[in-house]
Amino acid sequence: MDKIQNPYYHLNVNSFCATEVYVNDVLVDEWKGEQTGGNERNMVMAPINHVLLQSGKYKVVGKMSPKHGEQLLTEENSYLGIDLFVADADNIKETRVSFGPKIESPWNGLSSNIRYPHFEIATEIEVELPFVLDGWQNSVNLKDIPEKELFNEVYTYYWKIKEVLEQHDFNKYLEMSAEKRNLQEQAFYFSEDRKKDFLEGGVELFSQKLPVEELSRENVNMEIMGDGKLVRLMRKDGTQALQFKSPDLEEQSNVELEVKLHMRSRQNGLTII
Repeated sequence: MDKIQNPYYHLNVNSFCATEVYVNDVLVDEWKGEQTGGNERNMVMAPINHVLLQSGKYKVVGKMSPKHGEQLLTEENSYLGIDLFVADADNIKETRVSFGPKIESPWNGLSSNIRYPHFEIATEIEVELPFVLDGWQNSVNLKDIPEKELFNEVYTYYWKIKEVLEQHDFNKYLEMSAEKRNLQEQAFYFSEDRKKDFLEGGVELFSQKLPVEELSRENVNMEIMGDGKLVRLMRKDGTQALQFKSPDLEEQSNVELEVKLHMRSRQNGLTII
């Protein structure tokens, strides 16, 4: 295979149970909560350049849990398969090739009497990228901060974001999320047109002036990932902590905003990444 100039690494995730997929100990795909009840989920593409950060070896981990309303994984209700792909970012469909063997749960009608509360599959990948991203490699290890103290800081920062959403201040939100935007623009080789499309999409969303879901301490859990360098809040129903309310729930679900935080230094505090 010829060397790809702008490699775009991604996973294809196929799951019949609640799942989380991690790369470099960072969550890149999840399907859990009420949405899993009685459903299957086929071939979801999960880009991963933005969590790889630079060339090297990384671990891919798929975590399986029972569907909503079920207690155990069984051969009838459980499957997770992860395909590994790389392509040229400018022509993904035509250049996509596998860069490693597929990993999948070890049963798909092949085993009987499987009854697990949880199960994991994993592999190691090696990638080659034309950049080194300024991500969270050298950020503060948040596990060194007392849990209650960290939760208070994270919740306070999420509340600041919520206030910006309620004001429908897109420029302020762009300012708060500048680190994340810059990282993704580099990771996925954004052209000027792609950057413009992204901004126009954000303007359109904020201009709808949708109300924001309430955010209470009692309704969220704190999750630390990225080897202790990243943190987020998630609602206990498995959805994102920050959400615009849908104008018509029969037509579409709430608009969820995926937010992870890190801390470049204790003095500077948390920021979106």
